[in-house]
Amino acid sequence: TSSPAGVSKPFARVSKVRCLHAAMRVTLCVGAFLAVAANKGEKNPIRHVVSLLQQMQAKIEEEEATDAHLFAKYECFCKKNTVELTQAIEDGKAKITDLQSQIEATKEGRTQAIADLQQAKDDRAAAKQAVEEATKVREKEAADYASESGDIKANIGALNQAIPAIEKGMGGSFLQTPAAAALQRAVSASVSTPDYEKTLLQSFFQQADGQTAPQSGEIVGILKTMKEEMEKALAEITRAEDEAKVNFAQLKEAKAKEVAAATRTIEKKTEKSGEMAVEVTQLEGDLQETESTLEEDTGYSNELDVSCKEKAADYESIKVARADELVAIADTIKLLNSDEALELFKKALPSSGSSLVELNSNWNQVRAKALAALRESSRAFANPKLDLITMALSGKKEGFEKVLGMIEKMVKELELEQTDDDA
Repeated sequence: TSSPAGVSKPFARVSKVRCLHAAMRVTLCVGAFLAVAANKGEKNPIRHVVSLLQQMQAKIEEEEATDAHLFAKYECFCKKNTVELTQAIEDGKAKITDLQSQIEATKEGRTQAIADLQQAKDDRAAAKQAVEEATKVREKEAADYASESGDIKANIGALNQAIPAIEKGMGGSFLQTPAAAALQRAVSASVSTPDYEKTLLQSFFQQADGQTAPQSGEIVGILKTMKEEMEKALAEITRAEDEAKVNFAQLKEAKAKEVAAATRTIEKKTEKSGEMAVEVTQLEGDLQETESTLEEDTGYSNELDVSCKEKAADYESIKVARADELVAIADTIKLLNSDEALELFKKALPSSGSSLVELNSNWNQVRAKALAALRESSRAFANPKLDLITMALSGKKEGFEKVLGMIEKMVKELELEQTDDDA
């Protein structure tokens, strides 16, 4: 925010030029105008000088009012911008804190999303692995069932042939069939058949024709018992097989749901992780911009604070200098309006009968008073040009007109310098 037009320039610095100008105008114009007016034969040049001083006084008061108006505008500018910048700085700090919290929370959320994503991938892989392993087990169980049930069914088939044949006394012919050999192997492999019964059955199988086998009824009973046990065993493994099929189907269905759920989670967490990554980037960019703006606002606030204080100090100095100038002018007017000044003027004016010595004495008094005023200004304001004018007036070689010309030239130069400084 720039300062309002025309406000800061009058208070750029304390104007020594103005003070010097004022002092010279007050101290030198009196003696100079008196001298010139007397030289021109004016009857009462004091009134003319007083009039000029009053005009000068009015001009200074006008400048004072203008500066007061401009400073009021600048003071308003300072207050308004100070309030706005203070609020902007507070808002910027609060926003930075909020953005930092958002960035931290978003990063933590993204970290959790990535962890959830990895867990979902692990869960899906585990579910697929479980199905693969369960499939292998199921395939083995199915193969074992097919083999075992096939053997049992074959043995039951052999028993179905052997029992009726033995009951009909046709055991010899049965022993000539492949079923008899299979049945013999089944008896040998049976763990549930007692050794006595195995021995009896083996004796039966060793008969050439089966007609002379002792205790045929007992053999038939043993075979029927074996058949019942085999049928029971077949039923049990068949039931176990059916349960294994159902369990496998249920496991496969459950794992399929787990895979589907994990896949949805993977897609969701992948999308969320990507969105959070973009959000973090945007928040960090916003944070960087806010920090930059805060730095600029803080810097400008500090500059504004320094500038406003400097302008206020400059304005107070100008007020003091102008007040001193007005006091000096007022005192000069008061002095010129006094009877003492009038008497001095009458003495300085050449009368018709004044001698050359008297005239020179009068002008020397005027010169001395002007020189005293000029030296007073020179002590108050160190300036080489002012010293040069003092030397010119002290040398008595230059008339008042030449000195006034030097003063006027110096004032113009100082006014030009003041204009450059204000710009």
